[in-house]
Amino acid sequence: MTSVAADPLGPASANVVKVQDQANAATGRLIGFAFVDTSVTSRGSLAKLPPGTKIYPPGSTITGTEGCPTTRYHTDGLIVAVIDYQGRPNEGSITVIRHPAPGMSFPGAPYYLDLNAGRTLQYLGPIGANGTYDVKFSYNYAEGQQKSTAARLTLARNCPGGGGF
Repeated sequence: MTSVAADPLGPASANVVKVQDQANAATGRLIGFAFVDTSVTSRGSLAKLPPGTKIYPPGSTITGTEGCPTTRYHTDGLIVAVIDYQGRPNEGSITVIRHPAPGMSFPGAPYYLDLNAGRTLQYLGPIGANGTYDVKFSYNYAEGQQKSTAARLTLARNCPGGGGF
């Protein structure tokens, strides 16, 4: 006769494992970067990319006048990270590391964000100066092991007025 030990947590323990497995199954990808204006960034976590907005993939080098501000107060040409996330609601962060010259590295403070399934935009701050930027996306803080991914963006633009903010 085979005996089966009773689960000390009862039937609820199966649900705990299931929730934990769902969290560990969460996937997030840093799709790329886009240039938007304040009508988008002012929407915060509800922001959506306007139709036709170009998304630059990780590793892109932006040249010419692409993404340069065209308004007096630089209310356009704002860089956002484009994130696709699948999983239950969770926390995440974006950290921008500036490399203005070879051998130099200046990490900024992380931007914390709430993640829901679907596409999320995160404003990367007033970035106008040419240089290389590494963007680290981390998530899954509350539910299991933290996951991270990173992408690089290089600005080599010729913005009217110098391009710096």
